[in-house]
Amino acid sequence: MYKVLIVDLSLFKDSIVKMFCDSGYAVELCGSAFEAMKLLKAVDFDLVVSEVELPGDNAFDLYGYISNNYPFIPTIMTTDKNIDTFFERIFKEGIGNVLSKPFKKEEILTLAEKLITKKNIFGLENYITGIQESKKIRITGSKQIKKAIPVIIDQIKAWGFHVGNRNTLTLILNEMAINAVYHSHGLTDEKKQRIAVQLPEGNWVDIFFARDRGKFGIAIDDYNGKLTKSKILDSINSVVVQNFILEHADEFEEDISDLISETGRGIDLVRKLAGEYYFIIKPGVRTEIIIIFDTAFENDSAANNSSLKIIEDPSQ
Repeated sequence: MYKVLIVDLSLFKDSIVKMFCDSGYAVELCGSAFEAMKLLKAVDFDLVVSEVELPGDNAFDLYGYISNNYPFIPTIMTTDKNIDTFFERIFKEGIGNVLSKPFKKEEILTLAEKLITKKNIFGLENYITGIQESKKIRITGSKQIKKAIPVIIDQIKAWGFHVGNRNTLTLILNEMAINAVYHSHGLTDEKKQRIAVQLPEGNWVDIFFARDRGKFGIAIDDYNGKLTKSKILDSINSVVVQNFILEHADEFEEDISDLISETGRGIDLVRKLAGEYYFIIKPGVRTEIIIIFDTAFENDSAANNSSLKIIEDPSQ
């Protein structure tokens, strides 16, 4: 039985405890970083789930304590605030998992299981139960991306799902696929220069898409594993900073065109618009970005919040 330490004083604490208890976890609950640090010295926990806003020492201090003393214990932060308002601290501390409240039970339990066990972290079948149909497109050159994306979206529509904003989904898939083709194969300069590329023999990117009765998912895989948590956080932080610059510029009518970049826009859209998503990394082996859209939560704020989920398996 896995042991989870929940550090929370918010109104959500009891429901989070129930989620884990009902799923067979042993749970300890406390209300401050100081109490959590004492418990960590006395009990072998497999996971810490902490609210960001805590009395006294905050969750960032707790995260730093865990990172320095128990780096093998994964941590999930939770908040009902817009994480962009404190993303600079997330970036600085290297925090990989922050869930915005309210979240679905399946979302936090899936993330918890993968972080604890590091098992079955790749593959849509491990995130969508009861897959009824699945397909794959293999990409060996950049020119194939533009042709592949309409095929994927048309198939999703043929499955009977509503695609609310085709342009947004196209943008997300396009940037994710381009990053997988270029960055993961050491072709960053070619991407900057917008040069079409053909991948070396034996190299490719796979795009998987699948459905069950109520949701569909898309996974983009490369097999070099060059994406890192720091790169993801850096990309998102750049966009967050740019968004604040844009807001300031709009207010004072400033020209900031030289300061704005396209980098990270796709990742940021995934983070904000996808019902459920995961960045999954096994360094030097494989990278997978999974995006899941659940029709049952299309108009639910819990499915359209700004969270962060990065699952890493550092084992060789």
